Amino acid sequence: MAATDYNDLRAKLGKAEVRRQLAKPVPAAQDAPAAGPREADGSAPLGPPTMAPEGFPGLVREIADAACHSSEAHQVAVAANVVAWFACAIGRGPFQRIGDIKIHCRPNMLIVGKSSKARKGTAEITAREVFKRADALLRDRLKTRDVLRFHGGGLSTGEGLAFAIRDAQDADEKGKGGDLGVKDKRLVVGEPEFANVLTQVKRDGNTLSPVVRTIFDGHTIDPLTKTSQTRASRPHVVIVGHVTGFELRLKSTENDAANGLLNRFCIVHVHRPKLVPLPKPTPEAVLDELAEKLADAIEFASSGDVHANNMHEITMTPAAEEFWCERYAQITRDRDGKGGNLLARSEMYARMLAMIFALIDKRSEIELCDLRAALAWVDYWHHSVTYIFQCEEDEAELDPFTVEVLGLVTARPGISLSHIQEHWHRKRTAPVKASLERLLSLAPPLIECKKDDTTGGRVALRYYSCAREVH
Repeated sequence: MAATDYNDLRAKLGKAEVRRQLAKPVPAAQDAPAAGPREADGSAPLGPPTMAPEGFPGLVREIADAACHSSEAHQVAVAANVVAWFACAIGRGPFQRIGDIKIHCRPNMLIVGKSSKARKGTAEITAREVFKRADALLRDRLKTRDVLRFHGGGLSTGEGLAFAIRDAQDADEKGKGGDLGVKDKRLVVGEPEFANVLTQVKRDGNTLSPVVRTIFDGHTIDPLTKTSQTRASRPHVVIVGHVTGFELRLKSTENDAANGLLNRFCIVHVHRPKLVPLPKPTPEAVLDELAEKLADAIEFASSGDVHANNMHEITMTPAAEEFWCERYAQITRDRDGKGGNLLARSEMYARMLAMIFALIDKRSEIELCDLRAALAWVDYWHHSVTYIFQCEEDEAELDPFTVEVLGLVTARPGISLSHIQEHWHRKRTAPVKASLERLLSLAPPLIECKKDDTTGGRVALRYYSCAREVH
């Protein structure tokens, strides 16, 4: 089989070939299978992350649903774009106090998935169109010429990024060097080749990594060098990067994680959830309705002034504060290795995302629902990092043995590991587990694993097919 998964097989050879592969002989179904062996030690095959429903609040879900209705985009990828673009659009006016620090809404998103297969670019298109229309509505409402700017990639140096949001510069004594600068410091950077960023930051003298870190923290870029004197105050830049899991594993180093570059990105793994051979455009009326709601939210959050700084304080309700205190120890716990470094800003991101979710719902107080949504994203981020750095997303074809395991799971939904092993008289335990891990780790996965804890105290794992119809 020359396809990477059954979606690809269907696209190349048709439904008949998929049915033929799945129709391999399997033993006749017996009575309901008994509980499998106890497997609560974390040794089960690792599947891709799943976002909890509360991670898609209100308008975020509406835009994601519209974008995914007739496309192959992943909802989390669409939502990541919505969160990033909204945060950039509202500027530095909204803020939240964490001790003596004031944080703004400036999340960087790193969307990880197979090249072309994960539809990372597709997930951006509808969100961009909705924001473009909302931006036009706001310009008309607020009688301004400000346009939310988008740069489509090619990050290579810190100087170039600083120049895009540079301050005005007076001419020298000879009348040279004058520059009106850039008044609107909001900038969305879409970087479809984030692997190139990871390559550039390793070059001697390259300042991209420290500039990205400075901008994320909201500090002024003010280099004390003779060759580069570009100053950029009050930056409000959000980066949305795309990379494959293989590239991220290959090009990221412990230093990238430890020095704070990669842990300033919320890393989310996505895949193509369905096949849509003939995608249709989102209806104009739907786009306009979403743009109207989005414009209302941006106007509320920014108080009508996208250039404001620290003018709209966001606080927590007493119930949200109590909930946060209960969860804080777990969120801020130390984690070992590269995964621990990548998740070092979990608590700060949770507070930032909760603020974004409150503002997009036109509220100045963070409520319980906002914190739950934010923690769902942190959890998804954690599972994404674990999945990306522990699973090999190779392009190998499915071997005959794995196809046979898939046939067993398809024919007997809810089958346990022990009953799969019985097909080979318990003589091929290791290959069975390897095949299950392969089927779980495909993008999208061909099977899913659910825990069954209704078996008298023992936890059994049961496997189900993820076969999807073409939309």
